[in-house]
Amino acid sequence: MLYDNYHEQIYDTAELEQRIHDLMEDDEIMKKSGIYSYVLSGDLRDLSFRTFDKKQKREAYERQQGICAHCGKHFELEEMEGDHITPWAEGGVTTAENCQMLCKECNRKKGAK
Repeated sequence: MLYDNYHEQIYDTAELEQRIHDLMEDDEIMKKSGIYSYVLSGDLRDLSFRTFDKKQKREAYERQQGICAHCGKHFELEEMEGDHITPWAEGGVTTAENCQMLCKECNRKKGAK
C-alpha cells in the first residue's frame, strides 16, 4: 500500500531516516509500526499517542469548568490529569473528545481497579 501510494515521490533518504529514528525514540508514540506511514503521508492518525497534550487537557478542563469527572470537586488544572473516557486498552483514542480531567486522587483510584 505504501509503495502504491508514494513510489513516485522523491525523498531525501537521510532526512527520512532521521525522522524515523527520532520518532522510534519517542516514548509517547505507542504504535511504532505507524511511523513509516506517517513520515510518508504526514497523517497523525498513523501514529498512536497515549498521553494527552497540554492543549487537549486545557480544552477538557475548560469544558468541565475545572470539575473532576469522578468526584465532582473543583481543582486547578495542575491538580488534574487527562484520562481516556473510552479506555486506551479498549481502543480509546487520544483525542480532545475522548479526554476527561480527573483529580490526581481519582485518577489513581481508577487506575488501581
